Amino acid sequence: MTATPAVHRRMRVAAAVTSIGVLVTSTVGYAAVQRYSGQVSLVDAGTAGGALSDGQPLNMLVVASDDRAGLSRKEKNSLHLGHQDYGAHTDTMMLVHLSGDGSHITAVSLPRDTLVTIPDWTDSTGKHHAASQAKLNAAYSIGGPKLMVQTVEGATGVTIDHYAEINFAGFLRMVNALGGVEVCLSKATTDKNSGLNLPAGRQTVSGAQALAYVRARYIDPSADIGRMKRQQKFIGAMAKKALSGSTLTNPAKLDGFLSALASSIKTDNGLGPNQMVDLVDRFKAINPSSITMATVPIAGDKHVGGLGDVLMWDEQRAKAIFHSMANDQPIGAKPVPEPSAAVTVAPTSISVLVLNGTSKTGLATTAAQALTGVGFVLSAPPTNAPTTVGANTVIRYDPRFSESIKTVQAALPGATAVAVPGFGRTFEVTVGSGFNGVSPVHVAVSAKASTTSSGPAPVHTRTAADDLCG
Repeated sequence: MTATPAVHRRMRVAAAVTSIGVLVTSTVGYAAVQRYSGQVSLVDAGTAGGALSDGQPLNMLVVASDDRAGLSRKEKNSLHLGHQDYGAHTDTMMLVHLSGDGSHITAVSLPRDTLVTIPDWTDSTGKHHAASQAKLNAAYSIGGPKLMVQTVEGATGVTIDHYAEINFAGFLRMVNALGGVEVCLSKATTDKNSGLNLPAGRQTVSGAQALAYVRARYIDPSADIGRMKRQQKFIGAMAKKALSGSTLTNPAKLDGFLSALASSIKTDNGLGPNQMVDLVDRFKAINPSSITMATVPIAGDKHVGGLGDVLMWDEQRAKAIFHSMANDQPIGAKPVPEPSAAVTVAPTSISVLVLNGTSKTGLATTAAQALTGVGFVLSAPPTNAPTTVGANTVIRYDPRFSESIKTVQAALPGATAVAVPGFGRTFEVTVGSGFNGVSPVHVAVSAKASTTSSGPAPVHTRTAADDLCG
């Protein structure tokens, strides 16, 4: 039996929000990003358009839309999407924070039925609408990305720099390009509305079953909250696989994944190829254990006339989450005093080329091993410099990266720094005869913080590295 429009509206796509996080953590070059970004659709989301400059944090709203564009009638049938489109909606929304030093990514799910205030807005005919209370997902339905961004900013107090949206087709293509994504079920599970039909245990899903797994809403006793937790597990597994050696070292698989993403994603006007390259550089070495996911804490629900049952956030705990985001800290973290010599950019987000500027054989290799030992990323194997430099090690760098050079200098005290405008994102380290090792680098509070807090009760989180069956 064909599901009704109302059922479809309740079963909106609830996935694919890993898209931007995976894009920014992939080791692709500038030319590749130029090609992929040429396929990306741009929308006016009214975002702040924060500059992706060295050491600056970034907040992004990532949503999954039930837009069926790109799917044939046969595919819609096989995916249990019905025969008619009812316009695009989004019931999956995540506020994603990318740290300034490249040490962590935080993604917080925002429940679709949250009671929020939608600000004043003007529709496409020029008619003005006064602010009103509604469920969060209504903002997108009536005013598109721009009104959604404004509503989330009002509810969280967090300035949104960029916006990304992906649809059904994009989600399917990305999962299939990865060769499927692993899930773990405690028992065999079926759901007639989404078409889900999976046995118990750990298994890899793709295609229709992957989409059904993240769409199914009625298999969890807690409905949307349970579905969001299931989505977070899927997101973590997807990010982990995308960041694995089996993907990053397989040009065909990586190209297929990024092509699937680029052809199905919409971003704000300010997220162009140069910005994408900056994000790639900043997060290419991030570990899945540093990708943290959580759901806004819920205090309860209530019935509101004209809206039905709505969810109410736990204001104190939610405020703590968004305060951490605004201050570039992992959620639930309590700042601790930092060493006086602390730097703001982690070595893991800095790429270096190491050259031997002496006649001593193997010195560049020794230095490269020491630098990678404290977290720096090599852009290429160490080699000999065209000329010698004497006793002092020389660091050549682009002055745009004024914060990153402090990190390199902290690791190589006494080295000579030479600013070269337009030099690029890689720091060239030419080792001198006086090289005697690399010093430890202490990163500021935003990159490391205490996990204890005397404030609100801690928020449950999971990371992309956590066991799916745990």
